[in-house]
Amino acid sequence: MKRAIYVLVILCLGSLCTMAQTERDACTSIMVGKKASVDGSVMTSHTCDSWYRTWMSIEPAKDYPRDTIMSIYEGLMHTEHQKDMTGVKEKGTIPQARHTYRFLNTAYPCLNERQLAMGETTISGRDTLQNKEGLFLIEELQRVALQRCTTAREAIRLMGSLIKQYGYGDSGECLTIADPAEVWIFEVFGEGPKQKGGVWAAQRIPDDEVAVSANISRIGRLDLSDTDHFMASDNVFSVARQLNLWDGKGEFSFWKAYSGGNYFDEPKNYSVRELFIM
Repeated sequence: MKRAIYVLVILCLGSLCTMAQTERDACTSIMVGKKASVDGSVMTSHTCDSWYRTWMSIEPAKDYPRDTIMSIYEGLMHTEHQKDMTGVKEKGTIPQARHTYRFLNTAYPCLNERQLAMGETTISGRDTLQNKEGLFLIEELQRVALQRCTTAREAIRLMGSLIKQYGYGDSGECLTIADPAEVWIFEVFGEGPKQKGGVWAAQRIPDDEVAVSANISRIGRLDLSDTDHFMASDNVFSVARQLNLWDGKGEFSFWKAYSGGNYFDEPKNYSVRELFIM
């Protein structure tokens, strides 16, 4: 799987490089199911087109004593080297795991030793959903999940539990999460100024399909009875009703309720990237 991930990233960068010149801050993620690839590999990718740090490191696996505390940060994506903490602040702490996996530490952490991989693309969402008091930014959710998880489903459940307990403090984000068996799309938004939690949904990409997320929410109807293909926060419907984003009567669409549009003002900014890929 590692080879497949690297190959896909190179292809994405090559085909999207001309668009990146005119679309700064335009991250694109591609997902490939195992029956849609030539060799049966599951793939995800991420073109990180913005003004983030360029250094990377491989963080080693570690064991920790019981009751160790882990710091959660803001500002790590704009540092100049591994030990640079300029502009970085500690937002809070959570209990540390007894064992963490080795992972590739990039601006958006992306791969661990168990072949759990992640891509990222900002989907913005409604400004009224954001709550800066939430502990986690998206890159810190990725870091914790890659340190602690071995599968996409496990990562989604862990991030969901962290959001519920500590709050999500970022704008709307999409993560594409792959393991050797399957690939999922995970979308998350804040819960509004009165609540530090968050709302999220995840949908599995069918094994014989390819998907793309290009700065626009993609998850629509949720069939939570189909646990093989859908997951969501336990407040996904109630928050939409409370904030008058859904009347509770017609069919519920996750993107219609929470995204409020797309990351850019002009639809062509995302649709042209989809066209190149599909």
